[in-house]
Amino acid sequence: MGTNYYAKKEPCPTCGHAPESIHLGKSSMGWQFSFQYNGGRYYKNVEEMREWLKDKSIFDEYGEKLSHEEFWKIVAAKQKPEFKNHAQQCRKEKSFGYLREMVIDGYSFTDANFC
Repeated sequence: MGTNYYAKKEPCPTCGHAPESIHLGKSSMGWQFSFQYNGGRYYKNVEEMREWLKDKSIFDEYGEKLSHEEFWKIVAAKQKPEFKNHAQQCRKEKSFGYLREMVIDGYSFTDANFC
C-alpha cells in the first residue's frame, strides 16, 4: 500500500478554473520514493522538480494539502538504502525506444503509469 502525491496550481481567482493535477510520485512501505517522470515535460531531476514546484500546491491522493517542507521530508525519509528502489527492481524492457524506469541522481523515476 502506498500514497500518491500530486501538484497543482491554485485555481484562478477570477474564473475559478483549476489546472490539472500533475502526478509527482508515490511513497510505498519498504520502497524508496518513486517519482513520476511525466515524460520530462515539467522536470528532469529532483533539483528541477524543486524549482518547478515553487508556485504549486502539493496534495496527497486523499486531498490533504502538504507544505513543501512536509513533502520533501517524506521523500528524504524514504531514501534509506535498505528500501527497494523501484527503478532498479522493476526495470522493464525499453518501450518505444526508451527505458521507462530510471535512476536519476540516486532517485527512482518512472515514466510508466502507476497508481
